[in-house]
Amino acid sequence: MKLLRNDTFEVYLSPQGTVESISLTDDPEKMNWVIDLQYVKDTGYSNQDKRFGQWSAIIDDEVIESVNLQPQIEVMDDKSAIVTFLHDKFNVQYDYLLNNNGEWKWNIRCSNPTNYAVRVNGFHSWFSLAYIMFRDPDVSRNMKHSCAVFPHLGGDFAKFAAIRRSNEAPHLAIYSTGERIASFGTYCSYVNRFLEQVSPSLDGMLYHRLSFVEDGSSMEQSADSDWIYGGDYSSITLEPSAEREWSFVFTPFKEQEEFYTKARTYGHPHWTYSPVTTTEGKFFAEVNLPENGTLHSVKILSVIDKVGTVMETDISTEFKLVSNEKSKRLRVVLPLTSAGEIKLVARLGNGKYDVIVGNVLEPVHNILEKRAAWLCDNSFNTSQENRPYAFLPLSNQGESLGKLSFILMKNLLSPPVPAQVEKVEKSAFFDLKQHWFEDGDFMIPKPLYGSFYRIYDFDYIGHVYFLLSKFDKSLLNYRNPEIYLAWAAQVMCIRLDPECHQNKREKEESQLVGVFILYIAELLEDLKEREFTYWYDKLNKLWLEFVKGLKQGSQGYQGAVTEHFYDNAGFGLTCEALCLAKLTDEAELYAPLIIANVGFSNDYRANAPDRWWEALSFMAHSLWGGLVAGAARSSYETIGDIRLLEAGYRATMTMFNCYDWNVQSTTRKLKPGEAASTYSIAAPNLNMPELSRNRFGQSIFKKSSDPLFSSLFSNIEGDDWDMGEELVAYMRGFGSTTYLYTDGEGSLRCINGFIEPTEEGWEITSYAAYPTRYVMLEKGVTYFAKAGEVVKSVLFINGEFESAEV
Repeated sequence: MKLLRNDTFEVYLSPQGTVESISLTDDPEKMNWVIDLQYVKDTGYSNQDKRFGQWSAIIDDEVIESVNLQPQIEVMDDKSAIVTFLHDKFNVQYDYLLNNNGEWKWNIRCSNPTNYAVRVNGFHSWFSLAYIMFRDPDVSRNMKHSCAVFPHLGGDFAKFAAIRRSNEAPHLAIYSTGERIASFGTYCSYVNRFLEQVSPSLDGMLYHRLSFVEDGSSMEQSADSDWIYGGDYSSITLEPSAEREWSFVFTPFKEQEEFYTKARTYGHPHWTYSPVTTTEGKFFAEVNLPENGTLHSVKILSVIDKVGTVMETDISTEFKLVSNEKSKRLRVVLPLTSAGEIKLVARLGNGKYDVIVGNVLEPVHNILEKRAAWLCDNSFNTSQENRPYAFLPLSNQGESLGKLSFILMKNLLSPPVPAQVEKVEKSAFFDLKQHWFEDGDFMIPKPLYGSFYRIYDFDYIGHVYFLLSKFDKSLLNYRNPEIYLAWAAQVMCIRLDPECHQNKREKEESQLVGVFILYIAELLEDLKEREFTYWYDKLNKLWLEFVKGLKQGSQGYQGAVTEHFYDNAGFGLTCEALCLAKLTDEAELYAPLIIANVGFSNDYRANAPDRWWEALSFMAHSLWGGLVAGAARSSYETIGDIRLLEAGYRATMTMFNCYDWNVQSTTRKLKPGEAASTYSIAAPNLNMPELSRNRFGQSIFKKSSDPLFSSLFSNIEGDDWDMGEELVAYMRGFGSTTYLYTDGEGSLRCINGFIEPTEEGWEITSYAAYPTRYVMLEKGVTYFAKAGEVVKSVLFINGEFESAEV
């Protein structure tokens, strides 16, 4: 091993020229920021060809890989090394340079040693940062020695934020300072233990891959649909003795704002923009240019028809100077009245280009209405079918009931559609009760998973009955609201009471947080208000015992462990539960984990909560992405950390990519009202290339090369079985509430809406589906709409909300 060091980094190089360790000198944890070779060996993984710095290329249709070459390594001193790979057709040189100003520079140079031109179809290097789920129930290892990696791609200013999962600085930033990057892919190594019926059931790691040259062959058919990045997919020709060079700077940073501030010192513009807006709102973008940088021109690109015609609109003259004491920014505010993705391409005065990618949604209440109608028209089983009155696709997992809760919540917040409520009630009365319980007896759950039943399923069941109890009895046909309220209480009592279960697994799972956090407080409130004394006393006692357990486990972050070693489904909802219980100190332990978990990027699709096991890549997952986003928003109202609110909104709006039929950049297109549970962000997804930047559901794994996956999902149909509760979380939060806050420069900002100055103050226009609430938490002021009323806009004058009505 060769050690390179400066005042900030220690880097170890192997005899193969790969980077085996990167550590930061002021990091008390001494985290290795690349995937650790010894851990890979100790846990039985076999990916020795994906270590940081190993590369592959396709030259005139010949595959060349660094693992088959013996590099020459020249170490000049302890601050620099040159690694050279020689081949008859293609030479590669890596420069590792550690200077004295706290940086590590990585230069990649390829050249043509022949006397004839060669075609390069692909040139890829493994960029194996420490994205690991350690096989370790001690969550501190996953928090302090693993990172999420959030990419910024497109144009000439690629950058990557490697965020330690604990959110404890230092983090690691990587900025491109050379030629542009074509794509950023992943390969997942994992162990699948689902069929062993053990928890945790998965562990694994993502190997990231940089593509300096990519002609699209890594992504099969998905590259053809990718109008946003597809223009960067092409081969190159190297003439004799010609070379190409890419370069990166590695440097530590403390928090998200510093990541962007440091980027400007390397010539990167810093954009603040609305990644998702609606056709009723306005697109907003500000750019803080690097020193001595100028903005030459800006265009917005969008697809205007189903055949993929791209329209360009020059908006250069729309940018106006915004000046204050701390910075000079250029700002544009535009109405965008056509739904669909947008790509903003900015050319700087030095000829380089930057890119941001956003989306324009139809008004969200339209999306919800069409989704509910589609489900009731296409997913409701008739009485003649298997499992009559169930909603398709059929599943034993309670997640499949999220569709029912969504339909009910939508009908509670907007004028009810009696036929929709009737179908859900029929499903809840005839299918749900009989399928999950022996003879409909809530005290005797069916072991639908062979020898056991899932405690989590009860969360979804109880939610359906609770929401039914909120309807007027004139809309119900089989039981009155009071009966459904009692049923919800019964289900939640067996959910939270370990004494109701015989097996160790079920007893333990009864003490894990779940989706019930969305409604437990309201359920208790309704039981008390309607004087259901027995059920209120019993459930309240169980809830208090449950919260006591969360409190006791918080110092060891036990709420971060579910059926996986480290899971945002655990720490997200645990933080929300602790806030609900007014245990703010304990909640604040988990809040940083949420902040570190939610992406930030120049592409709205990469703003999802970090997760990997549904796509074997980093991804947006409708259910858990939406629920973690909802937990971030909800926790903000107790903790007051604006980073939670911002992260919650970014992630919420990313979740709608799974429902948006106007999106044209994916192979999987949706009809109005259709949905797909998962979006694979990486391109290429090297485990399943057809998923690259594509939407899909669990049914995709029926044809998986993993025999356990193909067995697990052999009976799954459809792409949307585990969806719905995230829309309930949305409707309970951003579906009704718009927020104001003051940023670090003293400017008033709006989340989930648009803010415009008036003669006296500000006008706030909400993007919420059913706007009824406006909040300025730092001033302690809230505006509530009258019962049954939606308020699209309000005024904010002298620190108070006022009606916008004349």
